[in-house]
Amino acid sequence: MTPSEQKIEQYHAIVGDDTSYRFEHKIAQAVQELAESLENNFMDDEAKVDYATHVFAKMLDDLADFLENPRLIN
Repeated sequence: MTPSEQKIEQYHAIVGDDTSYRFEHKIAQAVQELAESLENNFMDDEAKVDYATHVFAKMLDDLADFLENPRLIN
């Protein structure tokens, strides 16, 4: 088992299989929806990849910010 696979198993154990599955499923679904929305766009393939990379990098930054500084919802 690779170090990455071991780390993923550790995360699954920490957050629970159900939570892990739901989180991964939602991310996979979002990726699929983005790919489908760009599929018929008139951008070239490189621009589509650059755009998708930009979107997910921003989302990862936002997620990291939220996890480091959670906001209480009243």
